[in-house]
Amino acid sequence: MTQGKKSISVVKSVADPECAGEMTGAEDVGESNELIADPFGKNIGSADLFRHQQLEELQALVRTCVSQQAMGLITGPPGSGKTTGIRSVTDELPSHKYSVVYLGQDQIGSNLLNRFAASLGLQAKRYRAHLALQISHWLMDNLESGGKAVVLVVDEAHLLDDGMLEEFRLMTNANYDRQSPLALILLGQPPLRIRLKSSRFEALSQRLRYRFRLEGLDQDETTQYIKLRLSSAGVPPDLFSQDALHQIFQICEGLPRRINNLCSLALLRAKAQKRSTLDAAFIDDLADLD
Repeated sequence: MTQGKKSISVVKSVADPECAGEMTGAEDVGESNELIADPFGKNIGSADLFRHQQLEELQALVRTCVSQQAMGLITGPPGSGKTTGIRSVTDELPSHKYSVVYLGQDQIGSNLLNRFAASLGLQAKRYRAHLALQISHWLMDNLESGGKAVVLVVDEAHLLDDGMLEEFRLMTNANYDRQSPLALILLGQPPLRIRLKSSRFEALSQRLRYRFRLEGLDQDETTQYIKLRLSSAGVPPDLFSQDALHQIFQICEGLPRRINNLCSLALLRAKAQKRSTLDAAFIDDLADLD
């Protein structure tokens, strides 16, 4: 390594046995054989999220849906931060007032209903139609008895069949349609937004009081995001050159998950190659691996 040049540093994880009983410290990536804490990993608390305009708008929409027990639709490309943005709001809801249910990663409606029923403490009915009715009755009873407010988040909603989307719509009816027994937020990729414009979803579309389309970060936000994640982990924020940051934005189109994946790989390669700065050519080489 060139003398006088700052080497890449990272902070050891406090879970590392060698760190037990001592303060965490900076470590040279190039010279150490230790695994490094990944600044771009998933284990980021809601309080440490990168704050930008779209996130704040999304959070405001979710809080409004929760307070009004309304239906909302949030769409965006994969990796744009939909689930992370929702979680930043639901994590702050007091557990003695709210029951938050997250459903996702399942295309089969009956499976979703079974999981929803289980989260409510119900012994699920065998047949889907009976199960949906059972859940609706429970929601109405819970509303009338002043139970915890139910917040249902349905992820990957673009994968659901038409019947399941209709079941969720019917669950929002209560007291002659004067109240909703739950807040329901649908998350999905852009095709869901287009699909719901069809006339067969007119009833559901009318109930979607709030809608938000999440896009990727812009160039400046991408740069700020990367530098924040680096500095919060004890890595020099100038690790990536300006042309490298621009290249990351171009390759990842501002999508946080893609940025995270590319930057994580860059750090790993930088450690192996004992590099202290990363330029656009270095990033291009990594992008060619896709």
